[in-house]
Amino acid sequence: MIMLYFWFFVLLVASGAIRALYGLAHTPGYKLFFNLIAIVGVFVHEVAHYTVSLIVGGNPGKIRVKYRNEDKTRVSPHGSVSNPEFKRQSVLQAFSISFAPLLVSTLLFMFCLDVVFHIQTDLWVKVVAIIFSVSLVFGLKPSGQDAKVVGYAYQNDPRYSVYQIFLLLLSGVLVWLFVDLYFIVLPFEVMYYVEYVLVLVVFYFGLKALFWLAGRIIGSVAKKLGKAQVSSPKFLTRRRRFKYIKDSNEREVQ
Repeated sequence: MIMLYFWFFVLLVASGAIRALYGLAHTPGYKLFFNLIAIVGVFVHEVAHYTVSLIVGGNPGKIRVKYRNEDKTRVSPHGSVSNPEFKRQSVLQAFSISFAPLLVSTLLFMFCLDVVFHIQTDLWVKVVAIIFSVSLVFGLKPSGQDAKVVGYAYQNDPRYSVYQIFLLLLSGVLVWLFVDLYFIVLPFEVMYYVEYVLVLVVFYFGLKALFWLAGRIIGSVAKKLGKAQVSSPKFLTRRRRFKYIKDSNEREVQ
């Protein structure tokens, strides 16, 4: 699974390089080629935000992908997904939503590599896979605003945030030490990484349930022994929805 993190690093570096080349492009045909590739990457980026937000209960709003800037004076591929409840998201929700494009685009990129190098198919399919993979690299990098949302979520409830980070790290270590993902033969290499993510999620919620159960048992035993009543801390169980405060300053997060 270390290879997955290696690919994250490589593709982030490649994304920065491609964006730098895009900024240096001045030839009309060259610029048009980059713009067409960029809009595909932007589309995948925003769809990843939106889809993962639905999965983790982020309640996303409108998704937008635009080929020109706001006043339509020049070509500037960009997009956004409105996130009206970002102030009430846990750090894990915010992290999953913000870094969804990195994970989704990396997995799709690896699938494109399978198509190009390991799957017998027509030449035009391989060419499309190569062009699509470049567009994925262009759009996979999280924006600065994405990182800010994660920091904001952490500050909303640091204790619960630390608890979630602890569970996630512990889940990753347990999966790495004890789970052999290759006991089921899958047709594509990328599917093993998808399986890894799914197993990690199962371990996370399994550990969360285990800690909750341990807290209830300890509280019950303490009560029977006449000790001060002990209950599971709320941060071990509660669904993350901060108290709703109608705030006109809640903004779209790109």
